[in-house]
Amino acid sequence: MTTDRHPFAVRLVGFPEDAARALAQGLARAPAEGPSYLCLSEDSLRDPDIYLANGTELKALAAIASLAAGDIRPALVLGATGVALPYANLPLPVQWTALYAELARLMARRAEVLAGLSASDQPLVPERRRRERLDLDLTDPAVYEKMRKPRREGAVLCVDANANFSEQLGQSLKQFGTAVLWAVDGVAALALCRQQPVAVVLLDFAAPIIDHYLLCAHLRSEPGQPEVIFLAQSAHDYDSTRARAAGAAGMLDKPLAQHQLQSVLRKFMRL
Repeated sequence: MTTDRHPFAVRLVGFPEDAARALAQGLARAPAEGPSYLCLSEDSLRDPDIYLANGTELKALAAIASLAAGDIRPALVLGATGVALPYANLPLPVQWTALYAELARLMARRAEVLAGLSASDQPLVPERRRRERLDLDLTDPAVYEKMRKPRREGAVLCVDANANFSEQLGQSLKQFGTAVLWAVDGVAALALCRQQPVAVVLLDFAAPIIDHYLLCAHLRSEPGQPEVIFLAQSAHDYDSTRARAAGAAGMLDKPLAQHQLQSVLRKFMRL
């Protein structure tokens, strides 16, 4: 579940598909002596460490105004904005040396602030919405209340090729009294879901299963309807259309630090 060098998660905001792909490829080639980066896919449930926004798109600028969180979860704007903004700004086209340097500076500042908050026992990164908040929203609050899913109670089930991941997660969640189960295949996973309440299933593409999306659909059809989150080594392994059709909550890129996974689990269950 952990490695020595975790990539920082980057959420791209407002870039056309081709530009987003080029940015993701460029960030994946960041110098080995500095931080490494991972661009989150649209379906990724992981909270970003930094936002990279298209300064030529007003909607992108409006989005980061509600999504970014100062030095803790900063934003870097690429391109001329035409207005003064409280974010770091670099021109387009991208100058990669300058971009790597500015990202490293922002991540170093973020680490300093988080270290200070941790030492003072203050809350660390505040939870942020995945999408921007409307400036003027006339929707009946009752509509949003119906859309909000209740936090689930039950175990976390890891479906993986071996038990290493589930054992590490079990140690991480022991303080919350949350059971962590392990299944090697779909038959075992369905049996466990029928034996006891399961809140969240972490379904790894490394598990020896013929059709992971079919298993997801079967798990979601069980009486407890556990949330299913796919774990993928790369977003390219994940078929967003099939996953949504199967009822998946989303996906997470590996490797994951314990605190990152806990943050995601908190969105779906009581810890």
